[in-house]
Amino acid sequence: MSHLNPNQHFDVESWRDRQIAQRTKDALAARDAAFAEKHADTPLRELALYLARCARTLRHSPAPCEVDGGTFIEERFGSWDAALEMARLRPPAKEPKLKDTARYKREKAVQEPLFYEESARKKKAKRAKAAARHAAQQSRLEEKERLEQEKKEARDAAARQREVEKAAEAAEQEVSC
Repeated sequence: MSHLNPNQHFDVESWRDRQIAQRTKDALAARDAAFAEKHADTPLRELALYLARCARTLRHSPAPCEVDGGTFIEERFGSWDAALEMARLRPPAKEPKLKDTARYKREKAVQEPLFYEESARKKKAKRAKAAARHAAQQSRLEEKERLEQEKKEARDAAARQREVEKAAEAAEQEVSC
């Protein structure tokens, strides 16, 4: 018996959106980790130039969540304000939520078709597994039926043989009398 409310239905769209959002966050975290690994020894001046390029692309001073490796850069400089100061940028008026950034939206556009593709692949594999299981069950049933048929035919043949023997024995007794 389920402990869930029977009047509450599973919202597939909400679940799908959460899955895609999680995939997107994971992909961004992987990009941040790759950036940190690649630029571990990069001088602060080059990181500041990278921030300036990002600001030109975004057309505003970026927040840490708006650039690849934002937390790494913030950690290297000691604070985000120090990084922006070295890049000669003004601090942003407010920090946007990750979901509102162009970086997130671009990655989500990449992850969404990948999610659908993976879901289709999983469904196909599940159906193939079920078909194989069904085929195996059918072959076991057919084998069982074949064995039962052979057993029945053997019993019938034995019964016919006994009848023939009884008839021969009865005919032999009639002849001997």
